[in-house]
Amino acid sequence: MYKEVDRLEEWKNGILNRDVPEEIGKVKNLHMSGQTEEKFETWRNEWDDIVGSILPDIEERLFDIEDLAAKNRFKKAKDLTVVTEKRLNGIEEQIKQLLEDVSKLVESAEQNQSEIDVVRAAYKDLYTTVTKKRGSLGKSLPLIDERLDKVNELLESFEQATADGSYLQAREYLMDANALIEDLVSLVEQYPKLLVQVETKIPAEFKEIRGGIQEMQEAGYELHTFSLDSRLDQMETELEKLKNDLTELRYEGVEEKLAELSNQIEQLYDTLDYEVDSKLYVENKLEELNQQIVIVAENVEALSNETLEVQQSYFVSKQQIEAQKQISDNVVELKNDLYVISDLAEHQKQTFTSIRELVDEWYTELEKMESLVSAEKETLFALREDERKAKETLLSLKGTMVDINRALKKSNIPGLPERAIEQLGEAEEKLMTATDYLEQIPLELGRINVLVTEAEEMVKKNHQYILETIETAELAENVIQFGNRYRSRSQDVATGLLEAELLFRQFEYEEAIECAVRVIEKYEPNVLDIVKDFATV
Repeated sequence: MYKEVDRLEEWKNGILNRDVPEEIGKVKNLHMSGQTEEKFETWRNEWDDIVGSILPDIEERLFDIEDLAAKNRFKKAKDLTVVTEKRLNGIEEQIKQLLEDVSKLVESAEQNQSEIDVVRAAYKDLYTTVTKKRGSLGKSLPLIDERLDKVNELLESFEQATADGSYLQAREYLMDANALIEDLVSLVEQYPKLLVQVETKIPAEFKEIRGGIQEMQEAGYELHTFSLDSRLDQMETELEKLKNDLTELRYEGVEEKLAELSNQIEQLYDTLDYEVDSKLYVENKLEELNQQIVIVAENVEALSNETLEVQQSYFVSKQQIEAQKQISDNVVELKNDLYVISDLAEHQKQTFTSIRELVDEWYTELEKMESLVSAEKETLFALREDERKAKETLLSLKGTMVDINRALKKSNIPGLPERAIEQLGEAEEKLMTATDYLEQIPLELGRINVLVTEAEEMVKKNHQYILETIETAELAENVIQFGNRYRSRSQDVATGLLEAELLFRQFEYEEAIECAVRVIEKYEPNVLDIVKDFATV
């Protein structure tokens, strides 16, 4: 507790030794009257009260704390310590606020002295500018003059407050005057430009665009859909409101709103320009589209004739016939739609902008029809192409079968396993079936393609199997021949080789190899590798 008392005592003495009187004394350098004199007396009395009353009272409380601690009344001593610390914190805040107020007053006086000449010069320049531009300020001139008078009143109030020693009040007058001057400088600079737009430029654009609308209507353009008159009326109402705002000096945001009006006018011009451009576009495009629909119709008819011809030789699916009928119906519908579009354009029943959209949509549909016709032609061509490919594939497969027979004859093997014979028969049957289907009229190429694919897979598989069988048979023969040199070694070898030869003659080539290797490897463990290497050499 004694340490805590020492800390609070040191804190109290630090406050007592602060240079607060010196800070308050700076106010004496100002004109001591009015507000300044009142505040000086208040601050001095406040400090005197702290030094003469509050701090001595705290000193007494510190003695009380020591006394309570000496009597072991620690809780009460601690409570009093907390109260004393709070009082010291309160004094700190009081002194802080006092010094801030002193500083604010002194700084206000210094700032007022350094800025007043700048503000007076700005007011003088503003007054000169307003005098020069009076003719361009329109109906807002009286309000501008009122604000100039207000600036002058504020400057006079500043002088009076300074003379009275009311530096803080004088500061407020000076700042208000400066803000009003800055606002008026911006206003006087922008106002004539805004006024020209409101009273001259934009009204002239309204007049010009209304004249353009009238000329286009007299030329036969249908413009009611665009609601141009109502849009212009709305824009003119907005312009009138902006004009009133300017007259009342409510010019903030007016520049942006005028820019938006100009943008809307440009959009109206763009609308009219696009309408004129659309008329030329439609007139030029319609002639081209009439020619294209004739070509597409001729292509559809040619497709129909070609389909009839193809049907004599090939099977054409019901879905494909229906798809071609739908194309024909769509072309008829396109012809009708083009007639309607041409009528709209010829009699100007609606805007050319909207007719242009119809033209573009129609042309998109036409391109779809052209693509469908091309696709159908390719399908018909694919039928002939599929037939050609099927014939070429079958011819190639027959050649493969000939190669198989030739390889069998050349190999001189005793014969084929039953499985190989069955596969050869299946391959021959697949080839014959596919060949028979190719001779039917009309050709059902979908079925033919399936049969040709099956035959191709069977022949290739069979070819590979026969080659592997020939290779196995030759290996079996070589192994048996190699094993003959060991026949006299034992009865088991002789018996095994005899069994292998029997299997070989029964076309069981793999079993013959296994049987021969089994009896030979006792004397030659790597017999297969040796025979294969010898065959390779």
